[in-house]
Amino acid sequence: MPNLPNRNNRRKGKEHSETLIIPHITKEMLEKARSMAEQGASRAEIEQALAQMQGAPLPGLTASTQPAAPDPHRIIPKSRPRHTQEERQAMLEQLRKEREGREAARRQAEATPAGPDAAPAKPAAPVRPSRPAARSLRPAEAKTRPAPAPVQTPAAPAAAVSPTEAEQPTRTMPTPVPAKAAPQAPARPASHSEESPRSATALPRTRAEAEARLNEKIRSDHIWLSNPVMVRGLGLAPVIGAALDGERALMLCVACLLLVTCTRVLAVAVCHLTGNRFRPVIYCYSAALLYIPVYILLNYLFGNDLTVLGIYLPILVAEPAIVKRMEFTELEPLGDALRHGFNNSLGMCAALLIVGCLREFLATGAVFGHAVLQVELLPLAALPAGGFFLVGVIAAVWCAVANAYTDYKHEEVRRLYANRKR
Repeated sequence: MPNLPNRNNRRKGKEHSETLIIPHITKEMLEKARSMAEQGASRAEIEQALAQMQGAPLPGLTASTQPAAPDPHRIIPKSRPRHTQEERQAMLEQLRKEREGREAARRQAEATPAGPDAAPAKPAAPVRPSRPAARSLRPAEAKTRPAPAPVQTPAAPAAAVSPTEAEQPTRTMPTPVPAKAAPQAPARPASHSEESPRSATALPRTRAEAEARLNEKIRSDHIWLSNPVMVRGLGLAPVIGAALDGERALMLCVACLLLVTCTRVLAVAVCHLTGNRFRPVIYCYSAALLYIPVYILLNYLFGNDLTVLGIYLPILVAEPAIVKRMEFTELEPLGDALRHGFNNSLGMCAALLIVGCLREFLATGAVFGHAVLQVELLPLAALPAGGFFLVGVIAAVWCAVANAYTDYKHEEVRRLYANRKR
């Protein structure tokens, strides 16, 4: 590779000689080469002088070929010492002696006879061959330091053997028979404390999820907590105007069960076919179409007693419990429609029976035509005004109890998630 000119040299216009590269050059050698170059000495003379200073004459400049002396300035790595052939043989011999000593100790321990009362000797623990100490020593120290003696495991002291026993062959210990496993205790029935982690995993993680689940449970309870008549105020007309006694309330109950439930299921099924379009028309026509078979069934069950209901029977076609469903845009499955419609019907039936029986009892002292009291407690209950007053009182008590229960459940959720992160 050609020598490139030094870019840091700022002297211009002067010719420079060839670059002289000398390994392990010292300060004295550098001064010697500089003084000889100023005196006009050639390159060969300078190299010969530097070689003499290093103590190793160049083979091309000297006539006699002499072995080069070791360089005192040469750096020899000490991190990983290299062993000679003699050191390796010594380490292998040491390992072989240690292995033979362990084998001899093991054979001696096995050959020692044990008496009937003597405990069996424990086998010696296997000793791993440790890393030879000479590996961490320098070559000079490894030569002078003697090799460590082989490690031998002390043999168990031999028992006194009689001459008669010495002639007998060596006894062998009988094979230990495994003990029978103890009968397992019958499994105890799972207690409440063992089932608590399973129940805890079913709880919501956050308070918001628990409150949302509780609100959904309250909203879906149409019989008690979310009654359509007493809590939401739907269907008050037949309750106040027609439910004057228990028999009329029973006829209205059967009519509500058939109309409200079947109308909701039929309307949802048709909305599935039309893509949830024309909901008001579908709900109204469904109730009108179902009224005819429902009236025929009621006439078969109650006969001419249906006439006492008057206009309140056909007005169930426009029952708010049915019409209210038209406001929701989401389309529910048929199973949910059947369940929700039946729950709404049961809530209306509960309100009708309570109001009808209570009005009959207060007005005439009888229930379903059977006399209970001979005194008329409140004759005003047989009139629409008494119906308004009675329904208002019942609704107030009903809502107070329902609100107290929901507040208690919300407080229970709050205490349960008080120490948890929201």
